[in-house]
Amino acid sequence: MKYVPYDYEAAYGKQLEDLHEWFVENMLSYRKKTVYALKEIRAGEQFEVEIYPQFKSMDDVPPEGRSIRKDNSRAQRNLNDKNARKYVERLINRNFTNRDIWITLTLDDEHLPEDGDMDAAIKIIKKWIRRVNYKRRKLGLGNSRYVYVIEYDPYARIRWHYHVVMDGDMDMDAVEKCWKQSSRNEIRRLQKDENGLSGLANYIVKEKHRIKSERRWNSSKGLIDPDIRVVHSKQPEKGKGSYKKIEKFVKLMVKDQDNIQEQMRKWYPEYDFTNSGVYYNDFNGMFYIHVRMRKRRSQEHDERSPGKCRWKT
Repeated sequence: MKYVPYDYEAAYGKQLEDLHEWFVENMLSYRKKTVYALKEIRAGEQFEVEIYPQFKSMDDVPPEGRSIRKDNSRAQRNLNDKNARKYVERLINRNFTNRDIWITLTLDDEHLPEDGDMDAAIKIIKKWIRRVNYKRRKLGLGNSRYVYVIEYDPYARIRWHYHVVMDGDMDMDAVEKCWKQSSRNEIRRLQKDENGLSGLANYIVKEKHRIKSERRWNSSKGLIDPDIRVVHSKQPEKGKGSYKKIEKFVKLMVKDQDNIQEQMRKWYPEYDFTNSGVYYNDFNGMFYIHVRMRKRRSQEHDERSPGKCRWKT
């Protein structure tokens, strides 16, 4: 069955906890036949579940969500788009560990691009990556794996600089020495916390003033996309019982949000619950549920290493 792609996060942007119980009951009694999908997104130890209604016609979609949603679009480089920011977060969680590095590269006055000259800023970072890869080849290593974000905001007086998450196959000093545009840079080993690398990822892609459609980030070849699976039915518990449509579970989750955590434990016993949110829209009285989880620590490969952070002056 064909369903129209749409931005369900934008379509359902109101928090359910702000709504009175009486209204919730009335929305749940809404009789229109509804198909709900459940999307599983695995990125490293981080795991997300998104439950949302699907439609055959865009006319049935709340007006706020009537744009085409792209989950895995490497061509979508505009960080004004929240889906692009989420994709970068998931890409980093999927591909990097504590053995890899985070670099902040700065520019001195001599090498600063002109205000707003994003093309010049991109050329600078690409030239550095070529130097890094040349050095790696001399050491018998393959090309680097990376995600970079360009940060610049003339309104907030933020100078041009770059955040780069890169594999740790080459020594940190050798990586930093390839940068010729300044002598004050920060380089450190990645250090996961209870949310993996999401804190770092959200920091470097945080929402701020940007020129519309401006290309602010890029990634190397060879990175693995987050694993995404969409289903329309689940067993009440993993491996137990007959399959039921996802909409059968939504009513219980909406009426009692504590049920979300319990249901996730039954579906995904290998993950620990982190948090969840339920959202709605007055347009059709339907719901969007977002859940974050994390792989059980006992099941993770121990990638922890001493965190290192230093300034080069």
